[in-house]
Amino acid sequence: MNDNKLSKLWIAAVVVIPFILMFCLHIGIALGNYFGININVPNVDASTWFLFAGSYLGGVMTLAGVMITLKHERKIHQYEKLLDNIDKEKERLGKAICELNVFSPSIIYQKFMVMQVTQDGYNASEIAAIRSNILEEMAKINKLKSETMFFTDIYAITSGCKKSCRIKEILPEIQKIYDAIGKKIYDTLQEIDQYVTDAYRNSLCDAQIHRFNMINANCQALGQPLQYNEAAIKEYEDKKVDVKPKQDKIAMALTEISSYPLNEIQQLNYLVREYIVVKQQNASKNCFINKREKE
Repeated sequence: MNDNKLSKLWIAAVVVIPFILMFCLHIGIALGNYFGININVPNVDASTWFLFAGSYLGGVMTLAGVMITLKHERKIHQYEKLLDNIDKEKERLGKAICELNVFSPSIIYQKFMVMQVTQDGYNASEIAAIRSNILEEMAKINKLKSETMFFTDIYAITSGCKKSCRIKEILPEIQKIYDAIGKKIYDTLQEIDQYVTDAYRNSLCDAQIHRFNMINANCQALGQPLQYNEAAIKEYEDKKVDVKPKQDKIAMALTEISSYPLNEIQQLNYLVREYIVVKQQNASKNCFINKREKE
């Protein structure tokens, strides 16, 4: 038996008991008048019982009014608390979407593409800075996903709806779009990191080949034997990686990601706004609407 049923039974008992006592009083009066059997309390007549019953019912009505007021205030407090939690979730979801930096892969890639390649290859410190920037952006994506999972209900197993409601349809859509955007950015950053690594290694191989050729040219000018034969040079040629397929793949990914602000991000914003509105409506229903109306 739940608390609501117990409270209703308690209120019913409080209201009914005086009427039962008055009924017993009348039976006692009848038995005394017609059969000479007195079962009533001595010196307690009907007027005394009616006075007691009136005072009792007045107290019960006052108590009932206080209980109704307290119950309503609890509902208001519960509603305000739910709205506060919804506002916090709205703020966190807005942050999670706004901090999905869809431009970071393109910016990092362009930074690398304009780097100068000297005879010694790419500058090692500049390459380290580029790769560090990539790792930072990847870490941000993981952090955003974790914060969204822990501090919002987007990835909740249940929607919080007892019956059919729009949230059950919205949540999978939000999850799908948000995961797709995050995964695409993350995977593209990984591709760029691998491309930067391969291009840097290729530049070192080119630098070494250039060095071998310069030494051989100097030896040839002095009429000396060549220090490095074709096999030594070919060894570094073979170490080089064909980065053209990676370039093409990155270019396609960047083109797709560049469309996100006008498509996927906008759709995600609309869904999140609808999700928040539905949660606010559900909060009002849960606090102020009776069970029959909820069903």
